[in-house]
Amino acid sequence: MKKKLLKSVCKLILILGLSTKVFSQGYTPIRGMGVEAKAVNNNGICLACYNGSLSPVIDADLNNKVSMGNFAALVSGSGISVKNNITTYPAGYITGFNVDTGTSIITAELLSSLRIATYKNGVLRESSTNATLLTVPAFGGTKNRIFLHFKTTMDFNEVRLFQTNVLSLFSAMNVYYAFAFDPNKMVNEDNKICDDIIAGSSVDGNVSGSSSFISPLSTVINKDFISDGKKNTYGSIFLPAGLLGSYSVGLLDKDQIYPAGNKAGFVISPDDEGKLLSAEFLKNISIETYLFGQLQDSKPLSDGGGLINIKVLSFGSGKQKVSLVTTKPFNEIRLKVTQTAGVNIGTLKVYYAFEEPVKGCECDDKIQTTGSAVPGNLVTGSSWTSGPGLFGIILGKMVNPENIVDTNTSNYATATVPAASLLSIFSAYVTVKTNELQPANTFAGFTLEKAANLIGVGILENITVTFYNNTTVTDVFTGTGSLISGNFFTTDSNKFYVGGKATKPFNRIKINFNSGTGIRFPQEYYIYNAFATRDDDNDGIPNCFEVCLSGDDSIDTDGNGIPDCTESICDVSDKSSSIDTDMDGVFNSCDIDSDNDGIPDFIENADNTPRIFEDDDKEGVDGFVTEFGDGVANYLDLDSDNDGILDLFESGIPNSVIDQIDADHNGIIDRGIAFGKNGFADILETFPDSGVPKYAIRDTDADGLPDFLDITSNGSDYDLYAIGKMNLDQLGAGFLSRTDDTDIDGIQDPVDTDLQAKGAPHSPLSPYGVSNVKKGEGKSEIIKQVKVYPNPVKDNLFVDLSDTSNITVYNMNGQQVDTKLLNKGKNTINTQSWQTGIYIIKISAAGVEKTFSIIKK
Repeated sequence: MKKKLLKSVCKLILILGLSTKVFSQGYTPIRGMGVEAKAVNNNGICLACYNGSLSPVIDADLNNKVSMGNFAALVSGSGISVKNNITTYPAGYITGFNVDTGTSIITAELLSSLRIATYKNGVLRESSTNATLLTVPAFGGTKNRIFLHFKTTMDFNEVRLFQTNVLSLFSAMNVYYAFAFDPNKMVNEDNKICDDIIAGSSVDGNVSGSSSFISPLSTVINKDFISDGKKNTYGSIFLPAGLLGSYSVGLLDKDQIYPAGNKAGFVISPDDEGKLLSAEFLKNISIETYLFGQLQDSKPLSDGGGLINIKVLSFGSGKQKVSLVTTKPFNEIRLKVTQTAGVNIGTLKVYYAFEEPVKGCECDDKIQTTGSAVPGNLVTGSSWTSGPGLFGIILGKMVNPENIVDTNTSNYATATVPAASLLSIFSAYVTVKTNELQPANTFAGFTLEKAANLIGVGILENITVTFYNNTTVTDVFTGTGSLISGNFFTTDSNKFYVGGKATKPFNRIKINFNSGTGIRFPQEYYIYNAFATRDDDNDGIPNCFEVCLSGDDSIDTDGNGIPDCTESICDVSDKSSSIDTDMDGVFNSCDIDSDNDGIPDFIENADNTPRIFEDDDKEGVDGFVTEFGDGVANYLDLDSDNDGILDLFESGIPNSVIDQIDADHNGIIDRGIAFGKNGFADILETFPDSGVPKYAIRDTDADGLPDFLDITSNGSDYDLYAIGKMNLDQLGAGFLSRTDDTDIDGIQDPVDTDLQAKGAPHSPLSPYGVSNVKKGEGKSEIIKQVKVYPNPVKDNLFVDLSDTSNITVYNMNGQQVDTKLLNKGKNTINTQSWQTGIYIIKISAAGVEKTFSIIKK
């Protein structure tokens, strides 16, 4: 299985590296220049019915919000409109709003009062109904942001959210942003990787509760642990005794759609891992999948016929892997727990969600005489394997025990135990041995089937599994104590596993079936095989799935199915872990130059909150536009200041090098240039995958604003004019106003020479890409005179100041390294403890800020 996993991973990387299809982000915000937000009521736009600013709904910060409680009068028809004056969205797009209700619970009654409507140039196109307004989740829990969905059938350029009747909860609703996206351009993920965790930067967790579920004591603790990419951390659903209602936890992937035909589910355990999940418990748990808020599949873990969909996962603990086989694609999965009268669920641990192929995800761990990874045989003798019995049913009997260790996995032995009312002291048993001693942490046991259907997990109380080292007992597992059971299928059989995790080395496994005190009829069990699954490093991942023999395979932070221990450590940020914008084979979350413009992402995001990249939109000039930005975050924007000169050509990389790495001058480093594992061109680094640029970011006029964000790079002349494009300056402010951006690369269509693919071939180089440039005047004499040197630095960094200044240092991951107040004159900062890499230094004085990019050798 290890070879299969590695093969799948390699295939995934190959597909990513060669793919030419451009995928887009889901739930794309409608924001920036050319977008307006207004209050509405039944009469249309209502300029006087809102007493606050609506800018937070359309600005660059996706965490800014507008409280609907600021409406002057909450009456029927009140709501909010977001209109894009630049772009018209085609039919088939999904649109809606990202909202929460503060500390209030979203109920079915509240949702029935909400409507989403689309308009085109002020004319109504269509409106949602109770059936077509979809949410993630359907019932939002306390303080949870949700997506209100509406799939369109007509084109539009405006979307509105409003209420149809007066409800007090509407006053508590917060609106973050409107969104619109093409569902056909989302990533379709089918990597064939077993136990592929659903996690990463594009995955949001949510909590749901039924409208009758209002107990303040009911909660989900540590919800974020369910989506953190770590298989051994968990969130807990807590349901107080006697409370009737339902609660669920869900995971939404904003960038990926998972296929039909795979298994999908959760890893769970009761809070007391020493107990088995009861049949009554399982009847009250179900798995649901959704696609953009629309229910796709729903399956209870117990289907009422005695078939239980549950599989043991972590050997020696109470972790259980519960799943359904999907019949439809999905981008959200929920685990729903319903507490009914007479059932006390208590606390349920939820570790993570996963999806995987239906077949090929089992280990080759069967104990067989030949043809298996674990060679072994039957142990004969009256104390090890029982005989065919006496008079059929009076004594326990074992028929055809040799079938357990043969090469035909469909063959089975039959164990029969008498009814308790006849004689309860007799049992049926069988023992197998392995040719080699199996180490501690090996999970071992038997695959069984209960004749005449499985009544419930309570039947396991009559089964004991014992491990031996030759004739010495090493471990005993019982159904009332430590026996682990799993793999109850809802498909074509009632097969299940019983066994345990070894605490000492062993080479014999014995299973014993007792009649028990409550069994009134003779019982039969079919024993198909014995197994021994090793986990040498005790990380909860069996050797057959192990990728990192010396690392922890249970951590996959970006959720791509490849454990962190086998790939470069990626930034924990909001960059997508499933989209590869520049198609270089490295997902954005692990790519330090996601758009291949030669400028590391963190530097492009230098003016924003560390590890939040999607917010960074700076295009425009205050006073000339209401909102900044062109809708493409700077780390993906090939012209971050809309001055007509692409970022690569304003980066500070010498023109002679640019000619080598971008032959067609389209602003994207050519595909043939080596990128290494971090997505940053090797030729631009001190050495491959160092992440340390050879070239400092250019700031021609030394005003603290790098050229790629400065529309007057020399301090006096508009860059747009310097390249002869003054005719495109509609506002006279030196930048390109937002127009259509067909290929969503941040290059406005009037200067984009290729509207189908990212980049603009034959774009002009910066006129300041040579050394003898004219230095312009800075924005502040005080801040202008700041000097930071040497660069690169080894041991000590010197900072010359003309006045007292605040200094803050950030590392390449956006983490604050140092902050202090420096005096006028020459200051020394010891950098010996700094790790090799890029550092951003921000110096503030007299209300002006200056930023330096420093390379630490």
